[in-house]
Amino acid sequence: MNKKFAYTFIAICVLASIAFFIVFSLSDQTDTTKNENGTLRYFIRNSDNTAHSVTVEILDSQNISRFNKTYNIAPNETLKPTPISLKKDTYLYKITLDNSITKRQITGEYPEDLDLELLIIEVNKNPKEPLELHHAIE
Repeated sequence: MNKKFAYTFIAICVLASIAFFIVFSLSDQTDTTKNENGTLRYFIRNSDNTAHSVTVEILDSQNISRFNKTYNIAPNETLKPTPISLKKDTYLYKITLDNSITKRQITGEYPEDLDLELLIIEVNKNPKEPLELHHAIE
């Protein structure tokens, strides 16, 4: 009787894990269908042992701010904010760590066949390079 209960319990746990994985995977997908806008998806990763504030500002080719938000991020936390839909243009990504260290990344105009851009913002333990940006276009 105990073996039967144990096998049933394990089977239920496995099925629940699979269901959770499927639901989580489907909810994390981004719609990348073609339109006249591009999508910026970004992640903020804090690999440091202390909390930080990270400000993400996006300026268009006319130097007009199109997005500006500050995130408070705990040690060893990764944030996945909602993707941003941007008109195809040239943008300046201005990332500021703790209101003191700023990095800038310029992106070219979106090519017609590409419409998803990825920006990874990494806060490191390294005092010489505490803020890194990694950029890719898909």
